[in-house]
Amino acid sequence: MRMLSGMTMQSTDNNITQENSKLLVAQNKCYELLYMPHRNRVYLHIFGFWKNRSQVPEYFPDLQKALALVQPGGFSLLLDLRTMITHPQAVMSKHIEVLGLLKEAGLRRAACVDPADRIASLQVNDTIDQSHLVTRRFTSYSEAEAWLNE
Repeated sequence: MRMLSGMTMQSTDNNITQENSKLLVAQNKCYELLYMPHRNRVYLHIFGFWKNRSQVPEYFPDLQKALALVQPGGFSLLLDLRTMITHPQAVMSKHIEVLGLLKEAGLRRAACVDPADRIASLQVNDTIDQSHLVTRRFTSYSEAEAWLNE
């Protein structure tokens, strides 16, 4: 895992804290998975078109790595689907399983940034409904993150 730095703040004792730093858990052409310890937040970015489930063999193991990092008491999720393109039904069933796994692991608050692709957005509606995930939907990444930070 790699540390990605965001804004840093200096404390009164001159130690640098990285409040907005994120740990890179996994990254490939299909998704990026990050964890922000300061916020106890998982970031899942889904990219483009996934042809089939076998295209993402590490999806569940990578998610397990991220969930091993979350702190007890519930975590938040920012699900970024802006660049997602409609996926085959078999792939969508994998997303439903992932959302269920997140809920079971203690997900307490979720924000979803909708795909720009209208058909993919309808597909996401159905997927979220089937997973029974309570989430707030956004068209803007910054608005989604601001809502989670409230």
